[in-house]
Amino acid sequence: MTKIITTLALTIALAAIVGACSEPAPTPTPEPTAVPTHTPIPTQTPVPTATPAPTATPAPTAEPEPTPTVQTAALFEYSRAVRLLEVQEFADAITAFDLVIRKLPDFGRAYYRRGLAFYGDERLELALEDFNKAIELEPEYAGTYVARAKLHLDEGRKVEARADLEKALEVANPIRIYDRPVIREARELLALF
Repeated sequence: MTKIITTLALTIALAAIVGACSEPAPTPTPEPTAVPTHTPIPTQTPVPTATPAPTATPAPTAEPEPTPTVQTAALFEYSRAVRLLEVQEFADAITAFDLVIRKLPDFGRAYYRRGLAFYGDERLELALEDFNKAIELEPEYAGTYVARAKLHLDEGRKVEARADLEKALEVANPIRIYDRPVIREARELLALF
């Protein structure tokens, strides 16, 4: 009998659940809402804005001082240019020295070496200009005087060549290792006179 009562109770519970699920829930009817009445805002015509006057082109500013990064990059480029000069790639060396001179316009050795590249490329007028600029920037570097003296000799200007060789010996320091070959070469060239 308890089985029957339990089964009956389960059946009633199941019927109640099914009945609750099958009856549609009443849907609430929406209340009518009042439509707001607006007073129209009058439209305004837009006010034209003034076109800004064209600005003047700024005056060019002086080139800033090279930063350490620019100097380092220029020195790497200088090293590359020297290597190109050593293997007699004169056109490429000239281009590389141009980059160095743009970055370090007061670097006398770059003008000196570019002058050597012009000299090797047989562009003697440009070589002379670079040697003169190198001497202007670094008058105590004997190698430039010897290079300019060779150029003067090639063009038959013995007086100028002799003056440059004497000046090279005057400014060269025999203690400095890199001046020793310059001194030797200047003496050899002076012996030709």
